[in-house]
Amino acid sequence: MKILTVLILCFMSVAAAEDFKLINGKEYKNATVSRVEPDGIVLLTSAGISKIYFAELPKEVQERFHYNAMKAAAYSAQEDARQSAYQQQQEQLRRKVAEQTTRYWKGQDPIKTQKATPQLPTTTVADPGQRVEVITHGAAVDITRHLAHGHVTIVDFYADWCGPCKQLSPTLEQMAQSDHDIALRKIDIVNWNTAVAQQYNIRLIPQVNVYSRGGDLVGTVVGLKPEEVKRYVAQAKTGG
Repeated sequence: MKILTVLILCFMSVAAAEDFKLINGKEYKNATVSRVEPDGIVLLTSAGISKIYFAELPKEVQERFHYNAMKAAAYSAQEDARQSAYQQQQEQLRRKVAEQTTRYWKGQDPIKTQKATPQLPTTTVADPGQRVEVITHGAAVDITRHLAHGHVTIVDFYADWCGPCKQLSPTLEQMAQSDHDIALRKIDIVNWNTAVAQQYNIRLIPQVNVYSRGGDLVGTVVGLKPEEVKRYVAQAKTGG
C-alpha cells in the first residue's frame, strides 16, 4: 500500500496542471507535463504541445525533475546520431534514384529498372492539383519547393501523437478539399529532435504557416486556433 501511495503521488506531481516560467521570462500557463526526457520536459497546454529544455528552466525546476547534464548530453548525442544516420540513408537513396533515372534516360537501363526504383518521400515541386500532401516525415525539407504557386498554401506542422494536432487537422483538410484556391502541405515532425523540427525551430505544435499565391508568408499560427488560420487564409486570398 505504501508503494502504491508513492506511485500515485509521483504521477500526480507530473500530471497536475501548473505554470512554468523560463529563465528568459516566458511563461507557460496551466501546463501539464506529459513526458519527462533527459534533456527537457514536454508540456501540454490549451494551445498545443511544446518541449522545454532544462537549460531554459530555473535550477529548482531542474532539480525537481532530477536533471543530469551528463545524461542529457548523452541523450542528445544519441538522438543526433540517430537522425544523422537517417539523413544519410535518405541521401543514399536519393543518389541511387537519381543515378537510375539518369541511366534510364540515357538508354543504359531497361524499363524494368525504372519500375523497381524505390519510392522516396516527396521532394519535387508541388503539383497545385494535389489538395492535401504530406511532404516529409522528420527529414529536412525546403517548404518553398512544395508551395502550390497560384494558390494559397497552408503548411501544417504536426505529429501523430499530438492531440491538438488531431483536432485541428480535419478543419485544415476540409478547407483544402472544399476550396480549390487552397492547398494543404503537412509536415510530420515525428519528434522534437528530427531534422525538420530543428530546421524550422519548432517548439510547439500544431503550428500552421499560411502562404500567399506568390509564395510569401502571410502569417504563422501556433496552437489550436482554427479561426486565426482562416483569417490569414482570407488575407492571403486578397493579396496578403
